[in-house]
Amino acid sequence: MMTKLPEQLLELIQILENLSSQLNDVLNQEQVVLKSNDSQQLLELSKTKKALVSNLEKQTKTTHIFLRNMSISQGLYGLSDFLPQIKSSDEKTLVNDAWLNIQALSDENKKLNNTNGSIIELNRRHTQRSLDVLRGQISTPNSTYGSDGQTMKTKVSRNISIV
Repeated sequence: MMTKLPEQLLELIQILENLSSQLNDVLNQEQVVLKSNDSQQLLELSKTKKALVSNLEKQTKTTHIFLRNMSISQGLYGLSDFLPQIKSSDEKTLVNDAWLNIQALSDENKKLNNTNGSIIELNRRHTQRSLDVLRGQISTPNSTYGSDGQTMKTKVSRNISIV
């Protein structure tokens, strides 16, 4: 049994929880901005999200390595199995609550990111269709696909933007 939880482990878990929570906030803001079509604010949120994800990946790796150095062979994947070994119930509760919150935030962040990605893809398709119409191109049910996987358009008339 472990007599005392290393303070570093609790700090690392709390950092992961904090970063996950910040990412959740940014993803929620991103969804609101996507619905309002504010491209400048979306660009700023995108930069913030990228930095948070990068930092979260780095901290996850650090925590994983720290746990492996504590002889938890599965690192973060073995944290749940490690919790019963913590002798102090206060420390065990702190780590367990933070870990459960991290897992819940991770699931929610994944769903939010997928939803936001779907909104972006839908907006992209609408924009592409509008551009195709302006260029006098349409997609037909018998369209073929190019090497990039995009539908190849057939030209039906001249560009309506040219007079």
